[in-house]
Amino acid sequence: MKRIYVKFYGFSDTERHALDSVFRLSESRDIVYSAWTAQTAEAMHAPDILIIDGESWEAVLELANPSHDAVKLIWVGEDPPAQAWRVFPAPVKWSAVLEAMEGEFAPPPPSAPSPLSSAAAPATPPALDLDLAHEHDLDVVLDITTDDTEPLPLEPGAAPGAGRRVLVVDPGRDDRLYLRAKLAAAGLHEVDEAATGTEALVLLNTHAYQLVTLDLGLTDMDPWQLVKAVDNTRPAIAHLFVTGSAPNWQQGLRARFSGAQVYLKKPLHPGQLKKLLQKI
Repeated sequence: MKRIYVKFYGFSDTERHALDSVFRLSESRDIVYSAWTAQTAEAMHAPDILIIDGESWEAVLELANPSHDAVKLIWVGEDPPAQAWRVFPAPVKWSAVLEAMEGEFAPPPPSAPSPLSSAAAPATPPALDLDLAHEHDLDVVLDITTDDTEPLPLEPGAAPGAGRRVLVVDPGRDDRLYLRAKLAAAGLHEVDEAATGTEALVLLNTHAYQLVTLDLGLTDMDPWQLVKAVDNTRPAIAHLFVTGSAPNWQQGLRARFSGAQVYLKKPLHPGQLKKLLQKI
């Protein structure tokens, strides 16, 4: 028997009841699906599958947690993230989700029995042929809207000895020049530039910074690993701005989880940037 732990967020009571039915019916099969819980975590079992209701704000918030990066993601709804393993429309049809999981986790079919063998092959449990479609029953979704001209508040705690030195990490030369001009206008003249993650790591190990701006368009390394490196730098860097081209509703959450104070969507909003830099 192989047990697969499923972690899920969002969904209505009706949808959760249907998923519980999948768990119960799988108990008599070779592959058993179980809900991942806090007790499962204490037993050192990581989830195998993460199922996210794309229409639930709480669920999307959980997706931003970096600890979910290595888990296979099933996304239900529109606008799936790039890391989604499987995507299903809402209202979800759990039989289709189950089919995808079976295809991934089912053991390989047994080889053909030898004609000389007289032992009868054990019966294979029938497939779970479930049609669990239902009326779309949405949870109450927390509708949070933000004005792009009003940045998220910065957290206090300037790095000792950092002065007002700034590190700009961006593969685009024009973007770096634009940021230098805005920094100079805010009275921040001591600026280092890095076009790659490798260059940024060298500078982080050489100088102390009060502010780092880091663009997610880096290609020589995973930019989120560099975000983590900045967050772990000692003495601590007081302010970390993450920039990128993706919609800020999702990247901004991940930036927060990773230690940044704010996510700025390109093209950068001049008024928003000015307000942020005035607080450095």
